[in-house]
Amino acid sequence: MFSYSFAVKLTDRNIDKKPSIASFQSDGGDIKVERKEDDILLISSDGYSCKEDALKQLAAMLMKAKITLLKLRVPHQDWLLFNTSQRFATEAIGSLFEERNIVAVSYKPQVYETKRFQHWPGATPAGAPFNLEILSDIALPEDEFNFGTARTLEALNVLGLALADPHAKSKLILAMTAVEILSDRGRVEKEVMDALDDLKEKVSEIKATPEIKDRLTNVLEGAKIETISKAGKRLVRQILGGARAKEFYKLYDVRSELVHGNSSRLSIDLHGHAEIEKYAEEGFSLALDLILKFHGSATSNTSL
Repeated sequence: MFSYSFAVKLTDRNIDKKPSIASFQSDGGDIKVERKEDDILLISSDGYSCKEDALKQLAAMLMKAKITLLKLRVPHQDWLLFNTSQRFATEAIGSLFEERNIVAVSYKPQVYETKRFQHWPGATPAGAPFNLEILSDIALPEDEFNFGTARTLEALNVLGLALADPHAKSKLILAMTAVEILSDRGRVEKEVMDALDDLKEKVSEIKATPEIKDRLTNVLEGAKIETISKAGKRLVRQILGGARAKEFYKLYDVRSELVHGNSSRLSIDLHGHAEIEKYAEEGFSLALDLILKFHGSATSNTSL
C-alpha cells in the first residue's frame, strides 16, 4: 500500500492546538490534516494499492489544497513557493533519513510505502540570526539619506513588499513596479508623432462603423505616449547610466514573461527557479539603487 503527504506553512496565523488532527472523506480516499507546528499543517492520505494511484491523488490534492486556502484568504507557503536553498535544505534533511529507510515527511510532495516509518524532522531551515548592532546606519546624519518625495516613500514601501515576499517571481515583479512608480511617461519622438497624426487622418477613409473609427483614433492618440518600460529605461539611464538601463530592460522583459504567463516561466518548473531568483536579486538591487538616488521626475525625454 502507498501513501502521500506534503506540508503547508501558514504565514500570518497559528493553527489551533485542539483539535490537532482533522479527517475528511473524499472520493480519492480518506484525508488527514495534522498540525505539525504552530503554523505548519501536514496533509496526507493512504490506502492506495499502487504508486501511480497515489501520485495521481497527490497531484489533485495539491491543487485542491491551494484553491481551498486561496478561497479562504489564508496566506501560505508551499513547495512551489520555496526558493532553491529552502528546497535543497529540505531534500538534504530528507536524504539523511532516507538512508535509514525513514520517510522524512515535509513540504515536499511525496509518495511512499505506507508500512515505512515516518518522521517529522522539521520542514523549514532555520532563519539567519539578526544582530541588532547591524542597524548602526540609522544613527547617520540625515544628509546621508535621500528621503525624496511621497513617490520615493511609495517606491520604498513596494520594495519592502518585494523583500518580504517569499517567492522570487513576486520579488522581481514588485521590484520592477517600484521603478515604474518613479517613472514619468513622456511623449514619443516627433517623427513618430507625425506619423501617427498621418495615420489618424486616414481613419476616416476606412470602411468601418463610427464606433470602430473612434477606437482606432484613440489607439493612435494613445500611442503618442511612450510605454512604461521605455519610461523606466530612460529614468534608469539618467540616474544610473546606460549599463544599468540595459540591465533594466532585460529584467523588465523577464518581468513581462512572468506577468503574462509565459510557458517557459511557470512556477511548476522548479528547475527554473534558480534563474528567477538571480533576476529577482538583480532587480531588487537596481530598484533600491535607483530609489536612493532619485530626486524627482525625469528631466527630459531623450532618445532611447
